[in-house]
Order: sequence, then structure tokens, then C-alpha cells
Amino acid sequence: MHSLLSVVDAPLAVTFDVPVVLYNAIQIIKVLIGFSIIIFVHELGHFMAAKYVGVRVDRFAVGFGYRLCGWRRNEGFTFGNRPNYTADQLAEKDYGETDYCFKALPFGGYVKMLGQDDIQIDEKSGEITMTDDPRAFTNRTVGQRMFIVSAGVIMNVIFAALAFMTVFLIGKEMLAPVIGVVVPDSPADKAGLQPGDEIASIDGKKPNSFVDIIIAHVLADGSLEFRVKRGGVLLDNPFRITPEWNDELGMRIIGIGPLTTTVLDSDGGGLLEGDKIISVDGMPVKSLTQLVSAVTHSRGGTAVITIERRDPANPNAPPQQITVTQSCRLLIGPTAPRGDNPERSIDSRHLLGWRARWMVTMVTPKGPAGRAGFKTGDVIVRWDGVNNPNFADIIASIQAKDGQDIVVLVERDGASAELTVRPRRPFGLFRKTKPEVGLGFAMAYSTKPVVAEITPDTPAAALNMPRGSLLKSIDGEPVDNWFAVVDAVKARAGRRVEIEFQTGERTVRSFMTIPSSVTNELGLPPDATIRSIDGENSVKIAADDGSGAADGREYHLPSTIAVREILKKKIGSTVRIEYYSVVTGETTEADFEVRADNFDPWQLRIRYAFDISNRFKQLKYTARASNPITALGMGVDYTWSKLVEVYMSIKQLAKRNIGVKNISGPVGIISRAVDLAKESFVELLFFLAFLSVNLAVINLMPLPVLDGGLMVFLLIEKIKGKPLSIKTQMVSTIVGLALIVICFLFVTIQDIARFF
Repeated sequence: MHSLLSVVDAPLAVTFDVPVVLYNAIQIIKVLIGFSIIIFVHELGHFMAAKYVGVRVDRFAVGFGYRLCGWRRNEGFTFGNRPNYTADQLAEKDYGETDYCFKALPFGGYVKMLGQDDIQIDEKSGEITMTDDPRAFTNRTVGQRMFIVSAGVIMNVIFAALAFMTVFLIGKEMLAPVIGVVVPDSPADKAGLQPGDEIASIDGKKPNSFVDIIIAHVLADGSLEFRVKRGGVLLDNPFRITPEWNDELGMRIIGIGPLTTTVLDSDGGGLLEGDKIISVDGMPVKSLTQLVSAVTHSRGGTAVITIERRDPANPNAPPQQITVTQSCRLLIGPTAPRGDNPERSIDSRHLLGWRARWMVTMVTPKGPAGRAGFKTGDVIVRWDGVNNPNFADIIASIQAKDGQDIVVLVERDGASAELTVRPRRPFGLFRKTKPEVGLGFAMAYSTKPVVAEITPDTPAAALNMPRGSLLKSIDGEPVDNWFAVVDAVKARAGRRVEIEFQTGERTVRSFMTIPSSVTNELGLPPDATIRSIDGENSVKIAADDGSGAADGREYHLPSTIAVREILKKKIGSTVRIEYYSVVTGETTEADFEVRADNFDPWQLRIRYAFDISNRFKQLKYTARASNPITALGMGVDYTWSKLVEVYMSIKQLAKRNIGVKNISGPVGIISRAVDLAKESFVELLFFLAFLSVNLAVINLMPLPVLDGGLMVFLLIEKIKGKPLSIKTQMVSTIVGLALIVICFLFVTIQDIARFF
């Protein structure tokens, strides 16, 4: 039952779904309780250590600011602020010495010990001294004070270990450390990693999940050694990979994604969450890798898929097999190395020189394009005065028109629409960001075959087709979409054919030669990946004079760039090629005569994918300990790993190997914690354990106000034989507090800007 509350007789009616509001409120309360527990544990460490060495504790507070409520022995439970009682007043009233309280801002806490801020100023001399009470913190030995200061961090580490132990006793789902996606032209692609590879170790350490793989390359100081299991067998030779900086993500990456299953995680397109795809056009599939290969075998367009669907009302019944039809997307890989120019690699994605128009695949709802009325599926006809623009044209226009209007003509549902968008720079407090419009693009291969542009020095260049020409037929065979164009040219590889196209009101017929390739000459299956050529599996492309043909980097098979460059070196000779098919699971060898007209593996660059490819569940496994002792061992190991990761993150942040855009403050942390609380108690507890580790490391940073700053003061006192002057400590504390406030404001503003 849903209750609706609305503001009556107002220009804008505000409607609340009460159950949803209550549900979210409960999740937020859970998170705040969790945060309070972490803070409580930290301060409990200080408190117990102080009591142990005989220091008087005046206040044990969770949070900062206004005192909401608290308890003191014999005074009882009270609300609001209470007096700061002296020792004599406490003795007179027979009250306990410690006020245990909660304060308004639950993002921290503290233990106030006697002597920490009990400063005495001589009215005549102006001399500043501390209290001489023997139970004061300042009157304990340096060793005792170090014990008190470090106890909070120690308790956070212990809490994290116990929380991780609890998580592993219950069982936690983790992403399997198996590669599902290798981004073309990425460090992983150049090194030769393949979908389906299981990462056995990184620099000798076994990853527990795919997240550990990501963390390893984000925090790496240089190259990493990957040991890989392929087909369940550990490969003899390791892979040496150096992560590359990615401006958009603000971190270093190697270009891989986790393995995805064939089970859908959402409804849509006639399919339901939980549906499991078991075959494509009659080909059995057990993983997304096999699914993609089977779709490639289907030659795109549409594919008949068979799914297993269970009846929610009778989950124990055998699943039903249902046959449905799904549309596919055409994908074409780059022909040229990326180098330091991603636009060059993107615009090198063409079919024998033909480039399709660009289509909008993603619109940020609150971004400039979302407000301008762009929709997914819009085909770009004209951008800022450029007809049928390439990707470089679009990016250059956005960068040059910061805060200025750009007029865009799009084709939508067979009609034209003119839109105006104004690029703007996203928030960046300490960095200059680039203008954005909030759009994602892909080649419009699902539409009629309009040629936006022809790449020079390609087979299609012989046609002299103007931009915007429409392909009509190939060798007399009509083509009404790009799938038909691909089928027609693949079937005529190695032949000279007549191309009919329309430009404006004119119909033109011309000729072009479709090159042969290793695919048609060896009869490679559509999903073939080449593993070696005459025993070679990599090639280094010498850096050129800046023309963009080479970038001085090493490329590994099965990258089609590596195939092209290795074969190019072998022109005039016969080579031994080893290739693999995911669908058949077979590795085959064949001899190939390399010529000047067949060294380019253009057919290998053609792939297909489902429109639903981003809706599958990722491969996970449940990490669970069989007994408490094993769970404790796993908890301790995980705590140590996270301690090292947090330390390395701070180090890489200082070295600018991690962008500040990846830092979250209270708003971001709470938002993430609430999302995890909605998933399960285990996910929230795991996150709280990780936060506890973060708190431990950050508190040990050598900044005044933090525990690490106090430890520095104590180390100096131990070395000098006397403490720093009160003035020096006070000034240092004020400076440290100012730095923390600035950082707090920065991450909070960034969180809010990211939210909006």
C-alpha cells in the first residue's frame, strides 16, 4: 500500500512515496550506526589505554559539535550541553569523571583527557604551562602517551580484522579474477591477454577478486608481472604489462573488464532478469565470451537465441526453454595504433575506408546534451556546420566552444531535428577540466549505409565518394544496411566489383578492388583469434615522424594491429599461422602466403555484439571460511592487504598517479554505504571494515590534530628529552586543523558537484 502526500494549492506539487522514504531512511540510519561504531571503537581504544595507565578521561564523545545526549555515572542520562565540572565539583556531587556522549555531527569523535587542553597562563609573566595534576595526559611518560595515542588505530585494525572474519564466516560474493573484456589497443591487448584468462597472480600475489586486479594496476609504480591460466592451464611465460594513464578515469589502467555470464540481470527486450542464454542460432554457449563468438558466427543483424527461464512461482520446477530473436550491433576495430591521440584510433575504425555516421548511445540526463533534448539513437547529420562529422571534428568543436552554442542536426525516427547544445566544464577545484556535453557515441551501423567520410589510401578511396553518399548496391546486390554491406564485401574478397551509390539526386557507379585477407584464404571461422605467426606473437612498431602511422609501442597477438604489422614484414614469404576458435574450442595451424594485397586482416576487425550485451550478470564466487579459525586468518590477511592498499593509494595520490576526482568525502562515502546497505548486511559490514582500515591509516598521517601528528610530537620529545613549546604545538595544531578543514570542504564540494 502506498500513501501519497502532496502540497495543495501550490504551483508545484511534491509527492512522496512513504514506504520508499521510510526504507531509505532506515538504510541511512543503518549507515550512521555503522559509522558511529567505527568511531566508537577507535575512541574506545584511546579510552581503555588512558584508563589503563591512569589518565583521567573527562569526555568520551562520538561526533563533534553540539552535545545531543549523554550519560555520566550518578548524573544519569541527560540532553544538551553540560557544565565542564572540575575535580572538586565532581567529588562534591559524587559524579563519575567521564561524560559519555553523542554529538550532532557523526563524522568523527574524540576522547578528552585531563591535560590535553588544560592550559594555565600566568597573568604576570604570560608564561603558558600545563596542569600539574598527576593524572593528566601530559604528565604520563612518553611511552605511556604513545600507547594511548596508538591504541585507537590498533582498535580500528582489530575491528577490521574481526569484521572481515565475520564477513567470510557468513560468505561474501566476489567478482571472479577472470578477464571477460580486453579493450582493443590497451596495454592488456598489446601484451596478449585474452577474454577467459584467469589471473593466477600479480607480482607473485594471488588476487582474491577482480577488484584486486584493478587495485593492483591502479597502485602500481611501474610494470606488473601477470601469471595467467588459460583453459585451466597455467601458461609458462608471464605477461609484463605497464598501466597507462586514462584522463577520463583519472587513474592508470590496463584495459580489462570482468568475465560476464549469460544470465541477465535486468528485464527488457522481451527478456527477463534471470533468463539464461544457452544457445545462439543453435550454437551452445556457456560464457559471454562464447556468446560474443556465437553472435559473430551469426553474421549480425538478428540472431535466434534459446533461453532457460524459471517460473518464479515454482522455483524448484525444471526451467522452460524459450526461443526469441534479438538484434545485434556491428563493431569494427581500429586500423591504426592509438599513440597519444585517442581520436586518431577512433577515426581509424572503418570498413575498407568507409566510415559510418556517428550515433548517440548515451545521454547524461542532467548534462548539457540532456537538457538540449538529445536522445539515444540520434544520428549526427551535421555538427557545428560540419556535415557528417568524424569523431575528431566533434571533439574539436566541443573543446573550442566552451560556453558557446553548438547547433546540431540529427536524424531521429526518419525525421530531422535541430538541437542547440552548450558545452561546459565539469567542476574541478584544483584542476582545469575539459568542456563536455554529456554524450556517448558509436558508429551508426544499425542505420542505412550512409558514408560519412572515406579514409585516404584505402580501397574505398578509389570511388571518390562525397561525404553523405548512400551505398545502393555492391556488384549488383542491393544493400540497405551496413550488415548487408559487410556480408557483400566479405563474400567478394579479392575481387574487383562495381559499387553503386547515391549522392544528392545523382546515382553513380564506380569500381573498387576488395582486398583478400588471411580470413578468406584460410577459411578462418568468424570468431578466430590468431595466436602466433611463424612463432612470433608480438611486434614493436617503430615511432614515426608524427604522421600517426606508428607510435613506438609493442603490440601482441591477437590484436589485429599486431597481425597486420607482423604480416606486413613477411610480404613475399609463406608463414605458419596458429589460430583459435572459442566456439569450437580448437587450435589450428595453416600455411599462408603473404602478399601486398592480403596482409591487412580487415575481416578480423569485424565483430558483432548483442544490444543486451551490457545486461548480463558478472561471474562471481562466494568466499566463505569453513570455520572461525580459517575466517580469522582470512580476516587478518585481508586487513593487511587493505592497509597496504590505503597507504599505496595515498602515495600514488601524492605522486599524481591517481586523480583527485577519485576521492570521496562524507557525502560520497555515505551515498556508497547506503547503496551497499540496500544490497545486504554483509556488503555494508565489508565496507565498514574497509573504512575502519582507512581511518587507521589516515589517523597515523603526521598531521597535527591527527594521532600521527601527536606521535611526531612525542617522538621529538623523546629525542630532545623535553616537549616542544606549547606555542609551537598550538600553532602546528591550528595549521593542521586548517588543512583538514580545507580537504574536508574540497571533497564535500566535489561530492556535491558529482551528485548534481
